[in-house]
Amino acid sequence: MDTFRAAALTACLLGIVTAIFSALYPSEKFSKEIKMIFSLIFIICVVKPIAGKNFELPEISGTVSASKEYYSGLQSSADDFFIRSVENNISASVAASLEEIGIVPEETAASINISEDFCISISEVKIFFTGPVDEGTVQERVREQVGEDAAVTVVIRNEDSDG
Repeated sequence: MDTFRAAALTACLLGIVTAIFSALYPSEKFSKEIKMIFSLIFIICVVKPIAGKNFELPEISGTVSASKEYYSGLQSSADDFFIRSVENNISASVAASLEEIGIVPEETAASINISEDFCISISEVKIFFTGPVDEGTVQERVREQVGEDAAVTVVIRNEDSDG
C-alpha cells in the first residue's frame, strides 16, 4: 500500500510541476521536446517505487549549472564574433570607399560600441598609410561613410619602420 501511495504522490507532484513549467516556458518552439522530457521523468518516477529496486535518479543541479555556464560562454563567443564581423565590415567599407577616389590605405581598423538598447555606434576608425596622403580628404570621405560621431584617426607610417 505504501508503494501505491508513493507512486500516486509522485504522480500528483510531477503533474503539478509539469503544469507550472509548461506555463513558464516562453514559446511553443520546444514544447514537444519539453513535454517528452517531462513524460520520461514522470514515467521513471512512477515506476521507481513500483519496481522496488535501488534505482536513483541522478542529481541534476550540477548539470543545470554546467549548462548555464556553457550557454553563457556561447553567448559571449557569439557576441564577440558579431562585434568582430561588424568592425571588419566597416573597415572593408571604408577601405573600398577610399579606393574609389584613388587613395589606397595600407590598413583600416574600426571599433564599435553596442549600447544596452542594442544600438551600434562606431567609436573609432583608424586608417594607416605608408606614404603621404591628404588627411583632410581622407577624413572627409570617411566621415561620409561612418558619420560625424566617430573619431577618425589617420596614421602615416614611415616606409622603413616595422610597425
